[in-house]
Formats: sequence, C-alpha cells, structure tokens
Amino acid sequence: MRKILHMDIDAFFASVEQLDRPELRGKPIIVGGTGNRGVVSTCSYEARKFGVRSAMPIAMARKKCPQGVYLPVRYSRYIEKSAEVREIFSAYAERYQTVGLDEAYLDVSHYDNAVPVAREIKRRVKRETGLTCSIGLSYNMSLAKIASDLKKPDAFVIIRPEQALEVLRTLPIGTLHGVGKKSQEVLAKKGIVTVEDFWQLSLDEVVGLFGKFGKSLYHRARGEDSREIEMDRTPKSTSRETTLPFDLYDRESIEPIATSLLREVEEDVRQEGVEPQTITLKIKYADFTQRTKQHKAMAGANWQDLLDDLLDAFDYSAGVRLVGVGFSNFADQQVERYEQLTMFSWKLRQ
Repeated sequence: MRKILHMDIDAFFASVEQLDRPELRGKPIIVGGTGNRGVVSTCSYEARKFGVRSAMPIAMARKKCPQGVYLPVRYSRYIEKSAEVREIFSAYAERYQTVGLDEAYLDVSHYDNAVPVAREIKRRVKRETGLTCSIGLSYNMSLAKIASDLKKPDAFVIIRPEQALEVLRTLPIGTLHGVGKKSQEVLAKKGIVTVEDFWQLSLDEVVGLFGKFGKSLYHRARGEDSREIEMDRTPKSTSRETTLPFDLYDRESIEPIATSLLREVEEDVRQEGVEPQTITLKIKYADFTQRTKQHKAMAGANWQDLLDDLLDAFDYSAGVRLVGVGFSNFADQQVERYEQLTMFSWKLRQ
C-alpha cells in the first residue's frame, strides 16, 4: 500500500516574519504590502480571526483588521527558509513533489511504519528552522492533503483506508480540491453541502458540472486518487494564480493582483536561473469561462510593461473570479511543470 505524506508550513510568510522579529509573535501579521494596493500573500492565524485571507485585496484587509501589522513580501528570505525545510524532508524520501515554497508531497511507502518518520520530520522542522508545519499521512495524495488541513496549525493527522469514507462523509464539499466558492454555491442549490451529499451525484452529473476534472473529483470524493508524485523538474513554464474572495469588475482592481503574481513568477524564474520569452495573463470570469492572452519578447524584457499591455486587452465587466500570470518559452528548457497557489492549477501552452 502506498504511503503519502503531505507537509504544509503553517502560515509560511507570516511565520517567517514572526520568527525573524519575535516582537511580532501573537500579533495579526499580514504579508503583502505596506500600502493599500496589492493583495494578501499570507497572514498569520491571529489575522485570520478578523476574516483576513490570502488573495484578499490589502485595502479590504485593512478594513477588517486595521490593527494588523502590514509587511512587504521578502521572497529571498522565504526561499532561504523553504530550502532549509526541503533539506530536512528530502533526507526521508527519494520521491517528493513541492508545491510553491511551503508545501510538499513525499512518498514514504518504503517505510514499514511511516508514522514515526512523519513525527521526526515535524520535530526536526521545528527544531532546526523554528517553523511549525502540519502533516497529513494517508494512502494517496488527495487524502494526505485533506488530512494536513483538518487540524491546522501544527497538526499531524492520519487517514487510514478503513477511515477514509467516514472522514470524508461529514466534510464540507469545499474541502475537496477543485470545489471553489462558486462551485459550492451551485452545489448548494442542489442540496449538496457535504461530501456525503456529493456522493448522490452520478459520474455523468459530476462531469457535466466540472468538465474533464469531474471524473477525478468524483473518485477523490470516494477516497480514490491514483496520481503519482512527480519529481521536481526545471520548468518549461511556470505560473501563479489566485482565486479571488469576490468578483472584481475593473482593471484598476485587477492590476495590483496581477502585478503581485508577476513578482512571484519573476522570483521563481530567478531561482530557477532561466530566461522566459513569453508572458501570459489568464482571466477566469464569474461564469467560469476562461481567457488567456500572451505577449512574446526577448529575454530580459520589461515584463511589467508587457503585463500592462495584456491588462489593457481584457474586458472585466462580466466579473473576474481568478487571475493568473505565467512565463513560458524558456530559452534553454524543454520540460513542463505545474505551479499552484490556490484552488485551481493551470498549464501555460505555447
């Protein structure tokens, strides 16, 4: 039987800030910017009590939590701490897959008992990096991810095969990866609020609602997930995206979000040491229709100027629920990779 471990560093960016500045511990920390523009990259659990969430516009976060400590994003520092964590967990698994800087899936099937291994990784991360992490352990990637989310922060949850359906049964339908706010609203109108309610739908009905992804979703709701861990590889494309907490209807609101995502993918390619030649802007509308536009340029181009041109090319009046920015067409790479930030992942195509 496979044994998959999912590790998620708790409130990563905010936790690093509190680690470096102990006087901030216990305070509502919002990382994303010191002004009113931009979006929340990460916030501490203290800030979440006020309703602040990742991907929320900074201006809205300030209204919800005016007493919060607002800090700029320090990517170079987060990359350093992420590398420290990776050095620890990579000693326990030859096959692992990272998701951004703060998450990783590990295949620990080669251990007779993976529970003490998971506990040791958790202890070492705390002792050697000063950060806490939540770990989920199960027999597939979907359930390992669900397990790590169940009792955050600083949690360790196991979902064994005989427990899977009972655990899934009462969970909110939004717990399943890929079921966002809009999908939850559609399902709620059908009386579907929990995973158990979702079991009432046939495979054809789920595919009708979610398209090709519906087949995977149908099986994951039943504790079935055959995906294999994909070892990290140098990208042919890299992207970041965020699902918005509410629909936005104008360029002025979208621009700081897209710019924040651009900064993240710029840091990604700097870390990889590659030179992109194409930038892509992705917009998903309130009705789930999706549009992408690209701009090709020579390596080293002013990507902000090109992003501004792409922003000018979209109509936002229908309401935007998701924004994504990505690079592709690297000068010297031939391999393709996924990058995920929030609920949905996407692939750039040349």
